[in-house]
Amino acid sequence: MKTIDKIMRCERKYAECFCIASEQQDFTRFRDALIPDMYYHNYTWVKNAKDDLALIRLIEDEINCSKRTGRDFCLVRCPMPVSKSILAQLSHTPEVAMSGYYLFDISDLPKLNSTAQCSIHKVDKPEMVEDILRLDLEHDEDSLGGDFCTRRVYRRKDVYLSNEGVDSYVCYDSDGAVGSCDMFIFGDTAKIEDFAILPRKQRKGYGTAILKILIDIAIKRNATTIYLETDTDGGAQQMYLKCGFSKVFEFTDLIFTDLTSSPGSRS
Repeated sequence: MKTIDKIMRCERKYAECFCIASEQQDFTRFRDALIPDMYYHNYTWVKNAKDDLALIRLIEDEINCSKRTGRDFCLVRCPMPVSKSILAQLSHTPEVAMSGYYLFDISDLPKLNSTAQCSIHKVDKPEMVEDILRLDLEHDEDSLGGDFCTRRVYRRKDVYLSNEGVDSYVCYDSDGAVGSCDMFIFGDTAKIEDFAILPRKQRKGYGTAILKILIDIAIKRNATTIYLETDTDGGAQQMYLKCGFSKVFEFTDLIFTDLTSSPGSRS
């Protein structure tokens, strides 16, 4: 099986840990009834659009679907470039973000070295979920709001604490929790997700330490394809490239907001 096919299969299984998938001929719609205002639990993945007109019609249908169901946002993820001419013909102007899947070269694992004095532990009890919440609040409360951060962590808690599905890991130093990261393994494919280090603790080696531990765990669990998703023009991308990841696939996120008069949604 091709690497990108493995990644797409893993992406689908990962999403199903949180979302209900509705399969259509040209797209798959994912919805999470427990946290309906989270962008990346409620989105549409385009599978096929034979031409620009077909893509425009699909996007407009998804915008209208969001409106009909009272959702004030619509996220459409397109595995292809979306031209300015297409954007100009849409009824709403989206925020456009380019993201990619980045594959780790397993031969680079010995190069991942960190001098950070820390320990990394799998989340296996409720109090560790509270550590993730404290991290989330310090990292995202100003931009996303405390209520959303709290609901997002508690939504994911049962999945973290289950024996199957997504595992979460917390990094601790002498000050307490400094970062966290999730990992999902399906067959021989591992997805690293929700990787975050507190801003005041960044560039101290904690990120490299977490990645090394998770990649080592994935390899020991027979994963041969290890990847993550990140923006293609952000600072995180540069860190991942230095750590041995390389881009294997790029896609476009179209985020439409303020579709109704209700409050805005979140990522």
